[in-house]
Amino acid sequence: MCAPTRDNDRWILPVEGQPVTQLRVDYAITLLLENGIAVRIENPFVLATGDERYQLDPSDEPIYLAPVLPLARARIVSGTAFDNGKLRLVFADGSEITVSSSEDYEPWEICGPQGFLMVSVPGGELAIWLPEEIETE
Repeated sequence: MCAPTRDNDRWILPVEGQPVTQLRVDYAITLLLENGIAVRIENPFVLATGDERYQLDPSDEPIYLAPVLPLARARIVSGTAFDNGKLRLVFADGSEITVSSSEDYEPWEICGPQGFLMVSVPGGELAIWLPEEIETE
């Protein structure tokens, strides 16, 4: 089941070991994972790759978002959503995405199968809908 796990002031996301199967660019960056999870980033974020740090804004022209392209087909090592609305994704090559919370907007959301949805809401909190239990016969 695709559900996060509570750990003190954070949630461990069900993304460990998942490859990015699609990378979408519109007015957001969306990473689609093999297990059906979609991570959508709509506010400015930081991408750290080795010695480089990029301040990226999904509302910019797509050409300026080119530093995220190597994440297509990358494998995620860990994903953490903090109670204060921050998101952190770590990739197998050492790259990291960090999205801060926002006072005015919903900077990111994660959705998945069976009704799982997590949204960083304005003011630096999380709204969470956990997956429904699958009925077994």
